[in-house]
Amino acid sequence: MTSNVSMVKKETFVSGLGRMIGAEFLKLRKRQMTWVLLAILTGSIVLVNLILLAVSKAHIPSGNGTRLEKIQNLLGLPVAIPFTFELMSFFGVVLAIILVASSMGNEYNWKTMRTALISSESRFKFLVAKLVSLGVMIIIGMLIGVVTGFVMSLITTGLGGYAYVFSFATGSYVWAQFLQFWRTFFIILPFSLLAFLMAIGGRSAMAGIATGIGVFFLESIITTFMSLASGWIAKVPAYLLNANVSAINALNKLPEGFGGGAGTGGGATIELPSLSHAFIILSLYSVIFLFLSFYFFKKRDVTG
Repeated sequence: MTSNVSMVKKETFVSGLGRMIGAEFLKLRKRQMTWVLLAILTGSIVLVNLILLAVSKAHIPSGNGTRLEKIQNLLGLPVAIPFTFELMSFFGVVLAIILVASSMGNEYNWKTMRTALISSESRFKFLVAKLVSLGVMIIIGMLIGVVTGFVMSLITTGLGGYAYVFSFATGSYVWAQFLQFWRTFFIILPFSLLAFLMAIGGRSAMAGIATGIGVFFLESIITTFMSLASGWIAKVPAYLLNANVSAINALNKLPEGFGGGAGTGGGATIELPSLSHAFIILSLYSVIFLFLSFYFFKKRDVTG
């Protein structure tokens, strides 16, 4: 009898959580902000590819032929998806911060938090539903970005008069891009969870957006100066976000001189940590931000 009761409770919990995730996902799809951010992502990918095409067709003074060849390589089909991941590790992080902070913070701004919690049964379910729906939306946005980047590569290859070569599409290439997709998502996570935490702490979307984007851009500048120091100060960047993000992003195969994405500023002058170190540090940050989000949301008043 006890077993049956616990099973019923578990099924009720799962079904209730599934309903809430569906409701949160529906809200994200209905909000204009989501589509604006998606348009910015795809538009950025399109614009960067068109700019590179224009540069590749421009007159380049002698002596810069190697640089021109690198730009042409970025327009080629083999590099299309890795280059798109590189763009998403920059634009995607910023847009994910805005999406996550807005989804949580606007509940306070619009005074809908109390009503949402009443229909959610518990604060835990509410936050889980928020995070799962946001994660799914970010993944969908990344998939659309990958398709956009590859389609643009087909277009720029044709407009540039370059050859269509598909021999690169081997099993190992597909597997490498699959791994890079999830590595890029992993890069986005800590910044997004920081924005989520600060939206809760500040009871405002702007608090999350300002903190997330501020850390994303300012940390690389600060760590650049830290790297010029000596002693323990020079070692601090290895335990912050950007240097570890750069270490993971370095696995993306691009022509030399075009690597970067998130954490470029820090990665340009700081010796990058090992991959295992980077994954551990970023995982710890993500877990800490996630734990604090649940803790503060449980303890604090929900009114704006």
